[in-house]
Formats: sequence, C-alpha cells, structure tokens
Amino acid sequence: MNADDLLVKRKRGSKRFVIGAAVIGALFFLVGILIGFFSHESELHPSTPTPKPERLDPTQFMIQNVDAQFLRNKLQNFTSQVRMAGTDGAASLAETIQSLWLSSGVENVHIASYEVLISFPNQSEPNKVELVNKTSGRMIFTSNPFEQELRPAERNSTVVSFTAYSPKGLVLGDIVYVNYGRVEDFEFLRNNLSINVHGKIVIARYGKICGGNKVLNAEKFNVSAVILYADPADVNQEFNGKNDEKTHPDSWWMPSVGIQRGTAYTQRGDPKTPGYPSTDYAYHLDKSNMLLPKIPCQPISYGDALHILGNLSGPISPASWHGTLPIEYRIGPGYDNATDIEVKVTVNNYLDNRPLYNVIGTIQGSEEPDRYVLLGSHHDSWVYGAVDAHSSSTALTQVAELFGQLLKRGYRPRRTLVFCSWDASEPGLIGSTEWVEDNLKNIFERAVAYLNVDMIVQGNFTLDVSSSPLLQDVLYTTAKQIPSPKKEYKTLYDLWQANSMSNINDREPRVTYSLGAGSDQAIFYQLAGVSSANFGFTFDPKKYPMTTYPLYHSSFDNFYTFEHYLDPEFKYTQSMTQFWAVLANNLADAKILPLKVTRYSTAVKKFIYDLIRVYEEIWKKHNVHTDPLLSSVQNFTEATLLFENRLSSEKDLEKKPYRMRMYNDQMMKLERAFLNFDSLSERPYSKHIVFAPSASDLNTDSFFPGLTETMYDIEEELDKWNQLKEQMSITTYFLQSAAKTLSENGML
Repeated sequence: MNADDLLVKRKRGSKRFVIGAAVIGALFFLVGILIGFFSHESELHPSTPTPKPERLDPTQFMIQNVDAQFLRNKLQNFTSQVRMAGTDGAASLAETIQSLWLSSGVENVHIASYEVLISFPNQSEPNKVELVNKTSGRMIFTSNPFEQELRPAERNSTVVSFTAYSPKGLVLGDIVYVNYGRVEDFEFLRNNLSINVHGKIVIARYGKICGGNKVLNAEKFNVSAVILYADPADVNQEFNGKNDEKTHPDSWWMPSVGIQRGTAYTQRGDPKTPGYPSTDYAYHLDKSNMLLPKIPCQPISYGDALHILGNLSGPISPASWHGTLPIEYRIGPGYDNATDIEVKVTVNNYLDNRPLYNVIGTIQGSEEPDRYVLLGSHHDSWVYGAVDAHSSSTALTQVAELFGQLLKRGYRPRRTLVFCSWDASEPGLIGSTEWVEDNLKNIFERAVAYLNVDMIVQGNFTLDVSSSPLLQDVLYTTAKQIPSPKKEYKTLYDLWQANSMSNINDREPRVTYSLGAGSDQAIFYQLAGVSSANFGFTFDPKKYPMTTYPLYHSSFDNFYTFEHYLDPEFKYTQSMTQFWAVLANNLADAKILPLKVTRYSTAVKKFIYDLIRVYEEIWKKHNVHTDPLLSSVQNFTEATLLFENRLSSEKDLEKKPYRMRMYNDQMMKLERAFLNFDSLSERPYSKHIVFAPSASDLNTDSFFPGLTETMYDIEEELDKWNQLKEQMSITTYFLQSAAKTLSENGML
C-alpha cells in the first residue's frame, strides 16, 4: 500500500468515527430523556415496592419444626430389629441413617468404616450358670440364656445373654457374694471377715460402678469367674416396699426374667490398634498382647440369681449389702448342708473381626468452615435399645433434617456442623474412638465443641446434664429458649431449675462436671481436649434412687415400653431434640463463641481448695508444699478475669476479624491446655488433668485425678508421697500453662 492509499484510508476512518460518535451521542441523549420522563412519572405515581423476604429465624424454625410424630415413627423403625454391633441389623441401620441424612440435604454424608475386633455370644452354645452335684455331676439348676416373651406381640430376644469380651471358659467352684463388686467390697471381705476370694466364683449385683470395673476388680483379687445380676432393689419397685407394683410389660420395672447385658472391656477402641485407627496400614497386636479381660463373666436375671444366692452359707452380709430378694443375703462360700453342690460357669463367647459403620455428615460453615461443632449419638444397641440409644439416634436424625431444611432455605451457620452416628459404642466406644484417632490432628486444631446424647429420655422429671465448665452458660441460655414440655413451666430452663439441686447457688440448675467414660463424649474430651456435654431427660433420683432406668440393656428396652411408659406423647423427646438443635446452632453461629472461661477457674478453685481443706494437715506432716499450687490457681483465676474484661471492653470487634478469631481460639483451646499427653497410668485414653474417668469406675470422674488417686493409694498404706509431690508439681505446671493461653501475647 502506497502513501496516497494510506491517506485515503485514514480519511475514510475519520469520517466513520465522526458519524459513529454522533450516533452514540444521540442515543445517550435519548436515554437521558427517557430516564427523566420515567423518573418524573414515578414521582407522580409511585409504585408499591416489592417486599423483601423476612430474615429466617433458625431458632424459631427448629423449635417449631421438631415433629413428635417424626420421632415416634423413626424410633419404631430403628427398634424393629436387633442392632448389635457387628451384625446385619447395625449395618442396615447405618445405611438407613445415611439415606435419611442425604435426603434431608446434609452435605458430604458418608460411611466411615473400620474393621475391628468385636465380641459375640455363641448362639448355638449359649452361656449359662449352673448348680451341679460335685459327686454325680448332675445338673440341679441352669440359668436361662434368653428373656422369655411376656406379651403376645413381643418378640423373644434373639441375642444370647453375654458380657462382651469375656473370654471363653468353664469354671467350677464355690461362690461368694460380693455386693456391688467394688474395691471396698472385696476389701471388706478380706479385712473384716477374713474371706479369701482367691480362686472362687463371685456374684455381684449391677450398680454403683460399671460392669467392666467389677470384672477388673475381681481379677485383681484373683477371682476365677464373675456372675452379674440386677437386683430388684435397683430395678424393681419392690425396693421401696411397694410390693404390689407390676413389672414389664405393665410398667417400666424389670421383670424377674430380665437380663442386663454389658461389656467387660475397660479400654477404648479396637483392642488390636490401641492409640491408632484400625486401618489397613496400622500395626495390629496379636491377642496375647491385647488388654482384654482375663476371667469369664456372665450376666443372669434376678430370678435366676435367687437360685444361686438363696441357700448360701457363711455370715449374713451387712445391711447395706442387702437387696430385696426373699433371702438372707449370706456371703458364702458354699451352700448350707450341701457341701457337694458347686457352681459352674460356662462362657462360649468368641472374637471376630467385623466392619463397623459410622455415619458422618456435615453442613459447611459460611464464614469459618474450618471450625467444627460436632453432634453425636450411637446407633448400635445390645438388643432393641429404645432408650439406649435409639431415642437419641432418632433425635439426631431429626436435628440433621432440620439443618438440611434450613440449608435449602438459604441458611448456613457460621461454623461447620458435623453429625456423627457411631457404631460399636456399647462394647467399648469403638466407633467414636477409631474415628477420633483417625482425625485427631484435625479435631485437635478445629473442634469447638462436641454435644453427645446417649439416652435422650430415661424419665420425665428433669434434665441431667454433664458438661465442661466452658459450656455451662450456653446450656443455660439455650434452655431458656426452649418451651417447657410440662405446662406448669414456661421454659425448659424453668423446669430444670425447679427440679434440680443447686449447682452453685439457688438461681442456677445443676450441671455436673463429671463426663465419665460411659459414652462417646469421653474420647473427644479426654483424648482431643474438646469441650463436651452429654445430656438427657431423667427420672427423679430421690423417688427412684437408681443408677439408670430399670430395663437398661435388656430386651425389654423396646418401642412398646418407651411409648407406653417412658414418653407416651414423645413430648420430652421433642423438647430435648429442640434443645440439642438450638444449642448446636448457638455454638455454630455466634460470632463470639458463647464460652465462659471464668466458669473454669471457679471450678478449679473450688476443687483445689476442697482438697487442701481435707488433706492439709497430713500434707504438712510429709512436707508436701501447697504454696506453688495455690499460686497457680490464683494466676489462672486472674487470667480468666482479665480475659473476660478485655473481651467485653473491645469495640467494633466484628470489624476486626483476626482479633475476633484470636479470642475465639483462646476460648476454644483452653480445654486443650489441660491435656497431659503422658496420660494417667493404666488409662492411656485419660489425658485431662482436671477431669478424668475414675480408676474405680469409668462412668464417673475423678477431679484432679493425679492428686486424688495418689491420696487414695496413700490411704491404702502405700508409700507414694514422692509420687504425690510429683503430681502436685504437674498440676501446678498445667494451671500455669492454662493461664498463659488466655493472655494476649501468650506470656504472663
């Protein structure tokens, strides 16, 4: 192209540019006129604005949409067959729960499966307890392996009565009655009555401590076998003199044929992989190195126990050892005028590797997806398990469904919710332990709280709440938001307060800080240091001084009993489901976590001062100095007060996301500051230095166990004063460390 051609082309382009600019200008002018016209028209004739949708209130939505009929229907379905861990019944229920959560809109619903070692009874060769003639070998009496049908529509239990992880064995010998099988019961026989239980079979009643600890105590006293039974004093209205009370199926009281099942396993998780998840790559112990029970144990009914206890020889036991069977409650060993009769215990249990199926689902948080509020219950049961635990697993399914509905309406809480339905909880908290071990680092860094429900309704009197001190205030706040299931009270809090012994003063309902190891919160609290709570509706302990509801772990804990005697209208189940859902949302959606650190220092101060008041004189005599410990208590107390003052004085904190995160993380991780990773001796899963399951009963807590349990040994005339001084130092160190976690820069 030459210069002239280029000049012509540029002129044409310039002309097109001028014309284009004119057209565009005209269009803008026309648009301006139209905008002005319509603006003028809108001023003269304003239209009705489109209303904005009202903001969804998740609390009211959950309260209004917990459905008693939904809960009833799901409980009926969940209890329609045996759901024992490692069986098809438990596996099919996990699939049902997974399907329900998926259809509700819960995200990332999946099965977290682990192959673990589970104990089973031999169905073809049932376990039994017999009275036999030593000379002839003739069987005089044999226990019933099943609970018989007591009403036409009731199915016979298909589960042979057994104690999980009790080893296979056959033992013959004399029998001794040992009351509840506590250490002090064995010591009373030895020290006061000079009765040696070495090599003997012992029979103990359920209650006071868990069954596994009874077996463990028997092992320590060299017993050869254990028989367990639930005395009518603990499970039948006869204990308070009302002998005309009917039993199941006409009430919730245990009939004479009822059998309470349980586990003798006192560790946690898969016995093959202690401390680690049971994965393909994990190192698996052989059986000889597993911490399993060593002596046979078998549960029987109190109707059968009458035959075993009825004609015992030996001294009459103390009055406090007496149940309400029509016998003298002699101790033995042996039988009156029948030296040729002995007891035979036959256990044919076996171990097998089976998959377990945890169901896990999430609702991802909108602002802090890396912070978790976890909700959990278990879906396995010894037999039908209406109270334990399907009353809770149905409630969890309802809670998951509510959050799924809210998600479809556009609501996400600030933090992530994690729904957990555990398998194999009954034999040893196996499902939750394996999952926590598998995700420990993540949980340790990210979990805000774990909210567990095991038996959501076992009575209709008041709330029974165990919790970390950090969660106490949010529990109260939530209870005030929930309508009372009883008409005479306005809120659940009012009912709780009216029917509760005071915890700190007359204005607050009772919250215990004893989480124990009887349910799945234990592994979160003790291994991961996650602030936890466990709660449910319970019976009046003054009217019914029982350890748990009468049909506990029997085949009579079924849908019929729950619907007729525990919660006929499902209004208590409904109320606790509302409480659970709103509590989870209060923790998941609050910008500033509703945790109160001064509750912790108040609890710590009380426990330490109580200890010093009891032991001060004897400690002085043995040069055990408490000044450093008291100083650390004071430092921790001051640190909690300064933290809360600093937090309350912050202005515009919502505009300072990193600073808000700092405060939340300090509160969330305060619980972790009390974890001692050296753990307690013989209890590798107990790492909390303030609260830990008692060595004598996994279902209750020791407070400052390093101190209290060392003092127990000293009172038993063991020379452990240096160990006590060491524990004093350890306790001081952890209180100092906890104080530092709450300071602004991590230094005091």
